[in-house]
Amino acid sequence: MQWVVKKYLLATSSLLLLSFLALLLTSREEISLDYFPKESSPSVTLTCFNTFDSTLRVTIKPECPPGLISLGSGAISQGDSPTAEITQLHPILEARFSAAQSAAKLEGVNLYITSGFRSLERQAQLFANAVSKYGSETEAAKWVLPPQFSHHPEGLAIDVNYPGDRPGAQWLEEHGARFGLCRVYANEWWHFEGPIAPGESCPAMAANALVDLG
Repeated sequence: MQWVVKKYLLATSSLLLLSFLALLLTSREEISLDYFPKESSPSVTLTCFNTFDSTLRVTIKPECPPGLISLGSGAISQGDSPTAEITQLHPILEARFSAAQSAAKLEGVNLYITSGFRSLERQAQLFANAVSKYGSETEAAKWVLPPQFSHHPEGLAIDVNYPGDRPGAQWLEEHGARFGLCRVYANEWWHFEGPIAPGESCPAMAANALVDLG
């Protein structure tokens, strides 16, 4: 009788195994992916500036606490502009410079903007003047871009302490990344933009403004 019992148990085990496999195959698409642990997506940090003590504060909330000024959470771009028609310096770029200006003042350094937003007409005139000075459009564009390529009419560029105070601009070059400001052209010590989030590292400088042509 033992062989009968063994044969019965073997048959039962086989049936259970087949039933389990069938159940697994038919229900595999119903297994929720929520069962498996997920990697949490990185939080976007917002940098805020305290005008009373010139300190920076980072938060993962969508807005800065009351009394603090937002310096943004990434590179400043034309798409961030609140209106289609641009008539002034980007507000985040202006806030970043004001924060850097306050911090520099505590160290006895004077920062000021000598040229920020420019109208397309003004940029066109500056480019024409540069062509007359340098003899060709290519040479001129190393220093002054045509209006359709310049970041000044977009409100995304500032000239700082130009032409007579390079030491002040040097301070901004060394400390500006804390506020999301970077010198972008090797041949223009005065030209700064906001291509990074505050606290990130500035990208390598381009030789001149020709990098922005097209």
